[in-house]
Amino acid sequence: MRDSHSLAWILQTVFLGCCLSLAAIHLSEAAEPKSEALEKKATLTPPKRVPAAITRTSAKTEPAKIPAGTHEQIAVIEVGSKILPGMRINTFCMNKSGNLLAACEAGPGEIRVFNPDGKLLETWKVPIAPDAINVDQDGTIYVAGSGKLLKLDSHGEILMTKEAPHAKAVKEGSAKLREQVVQQMKSRSAVVVDMVPRLEKMIQGIKDKSKTLSLQDQKRILSYERIMEQYKKMAKPAKTKEPTEEVIDAQVAAMSKRKLKVSSLSANENEIFIACSAVAGYGYEVWRTDKNFENGSIIVKGLRGCCGQMDVQCNQQGIFVAENSRHRVNHYDRAGKLIKYWGKRDRNGVEGFGSCCNPMNVAVGKAGEVYTAESNLGYIKRYSADGKYLDFVGKVKLVPGCKNVSIMVSPDGSRVYMMDLTRNHIIVMARKPIATTSTSKAKG
Repeated sequence: MRDSHSLAWILQTVFLGCCLSLAAIHLSEAAEPKSEALEKKATLTPPKRVPAAITRTSAKTEPAKIPAGTHEQIAVIEVGSKILPGMRINTFCMNKSGNLLAACEAGPGEIRVFNPDGKLLETWKVPIAPDAINVDQDGTIYVAGSGKLLKLDSHGEILMTKEAPHAKAVKEGSAKLREQVVQQMKSRSAVVVDMVPRLEKMIQGIKDKSKTLSLQDQKRILSYERIMEQYKKMAKPAKTKEPTEEVIDAQVAAMSKRKLKVSSLSANENEIFIACSAVAGYGYEVWRTDKNFENGSIIVKGLRGCCGQMDVQCNQQGIFVAENSRHRVNHYDRAGKLIKYWGKRDRNGVEGFGSCCNPMNVAVGKAGEVYTAESNLGYIKRYSADGKYLDFVGKVKLVPGCKNVSIMVSPDGSRVYMMDLTRNHIIVMARKPIATTSTSKAKG
């Protein structure tokens, strides 16, 4: 069993490596990103995106000028391994008192409670791997993970535990999930078989361009030949061998586990909103349940996210979703009807969103304004609910990477907190004295 899984892992690794190599080499040859076709199929129509080839060959642009910001980094709160070896933070939220509740570990997990200055106050054990956590207006705490939803009182006592609605749907759809896995495997096998003649054609095309090959062309040919050798090794078993039931079962289990994960949750006075992977197919969905985790239903479909992250936060005006792969924030009513979306990809300013997939996270302020957090860049910005750029809050010292960078804002807006998963800590940003706060409404 271990040998068969190891072989499958090796083949998958080689396959992915080859695909990545080809993607990097042929980036400039693509007229449009492949994701564009998928975006057209989604429920929401995204703004037109500029092809990578055009961007790479356009005139040189100046990097974004980063405003000083309204807040500055004053401290970090050590949540994970520096306090307790091996402890990992997954996400966090803020309660009515302004204390921070950090959800930690891979299960069973715990909730670590810190005051605003980072002093550890309490530790609560939970019987699940906590993926997401949030607090409602009454101080009741909601935790999601391991396919379950937990309700806790303000002291960490578990009041209710139930199966999450999306987890039930995943289990009920196991037959369709298995069909999806088998179809994926067949598609991958077809790709493997087809790649050898494709690579041969690409190599010949380079050779036919000129009798004297440039050094760059020689390197490209060498790269293609190495990739082709890997595909030749994989092609024969791909043609002759069907995936075993054991391999299929392992893939189904892995996909089920991924679909059970909750990216985020948020709660208002009557409902809970959960963002997670789509039960069928790809992308993300938002589910809504009542406060007893009943009457679950999907209210938003077709969301596009990267790095396993899709953040949803709510207030009286509805729900706000950071749809990172489309570089925008979506505003829906409580029933999932789209009110407005705003944002754009922007590598040369600060009003839009930079890097590969941002904004990664959102938070809603007391006055209804929307704060956004950008992974890789560490930017925090503030917008009105209808998308008007208000302030550049600040840039945190963050380990770069595509990841969850949850943020929370104190009720008076004087402090903003942002998570760095890599370092297992929460960064504290405090408002600067008014006399030194620069105007940050100017475009970068």
